[in-house]
Amino acid sequence: MNLRSKEKKELLNDKLLDIKESIESSYPEDQFSIIPDKKYKWYKLDYNKSYSFESYILFFISFAFIGWFWEVFHHFINHGTFVNRGTMHGPWLPIYGWGGIMILFFLKRFRDKPFKLFISSFLLCGTVEYITAWYLETFNNLKYWDYTGYFLNIHGRVCLEALLLFGIGGCGFVYILAPLFDNLYKKLKPKLKTTLCIILVILFSIDFIYSSIVPNTGKGISQEYRK
Repeated sequence: MNLRSKEKKELLNDKLLDIKESIESSYPEDQFSIIPDKKYKWYKLDYNKSYSFESYILFFISFAFIGWFWEVFHHFINHGTFVNRGTMHGPWLPIYGWGGIMILFFLKRFRDKPFKLFISSFLLCGTVEYITAWYLETFNNLKYWDYTGYFLNIHGRVCLEALLLFGIGGCGFVYILAPLFDNLYKKLKPKLKTTLCIILVILFSIDFIYSSIVPNTGKGISQEYRK
């Protein structure tokens, strides 16, 4: 008889349940000889789940904020000053938000294939970053990042180092952040969740329109693009 069978047999012969009269008390687990398995519910993340439209809105804002925080923190560590590194005035960087959403939506078929997900995130984010940089340089005459001099860069708009981080970050979004955040979002009451989404979309839209007219510029943020 294996160990598992012995445990099942002991469960059926639990002397603590051998009582002659009913009592109003909980089961004395501390006296039971078999230690119950610990269940880390918070760790079991279902990365293959489908997400609601409202969750995608909250993902976009959450990822955009994380990207903004990372850029601000990175600049502070390297230069010792706080600078709003966003392309907009609010605490969000839409390129991170769009990148995270596109990875979750378009690369769903690769969720069970980590290496393919990494490569696909690498290529997808690289494309998004290059197109965004080109758009800002062409239509706003502004350069918000410049990888000139970095290993394997393309026109200073993308480089290997940044793309490797995007590939790793994409896997982090899919396997950890998205399912974890979605579990947190589900704790919100439906009406509150909907209201929050509406408010965030309105705030982001206002900032987007204002930033299109008055771009966020300055030292450590952007530089004038010259062809």
